[in-house]
Amino acid sequence: MKRIVAGLIAAGLSATGMIAGAGVAAADVIVAPGQFGHVCSGYQHLPSDPSLYWQSCAWADNNEVYFTVHFGNTANYNFVLERVAVNYYKSGVGYLCNSVPNFSVPAHSVRQTASNVCVLHRSRAAYQSIGFPVGYTAAVSDTLQVQ
Repeated sequence: MKRIVAGLIAAGLSATGMIAGAGVAAADVIVAPGQFGHVCSGYQHLPSDPSLYWQSCAWADNNEVYFTVHFGNTANYNFVLERVAVNYYKSGVGYLCNSVPNFSVPAHSVRQTASNVCVLHRSRAAYQSIGFPVGYTAAVSDTLQVQ
């Protein structure tokens, strides 16, 4: 089992540009009223061990917008992440949402944070998910335009 020692949340926020904010580009996916949709980021890898990888996703359904972080582990051992941050941009403004302590990713498996870790009432805006093991590179999703 490998234990990943995490840094400060501020380091992750600085790395993702959340402290300064980020601009919203054109929407990658548009979700019309009453419709469902989602977008995800590309994958990030642990610099010291590329067998752990992650991406973040933004989702919309009839009533909610929620954000998740998805992990994969191709190694023969488990990873235990000290803390996984689940944050988001709403119309270009960064928000801290939640984090999950002691998140385990078993060997040869995939696992995601629960959808109720970071959930908002649905409202019109451009959303992006920001997810990462604290202390490592953030995965920032494409833009989900909720109407």
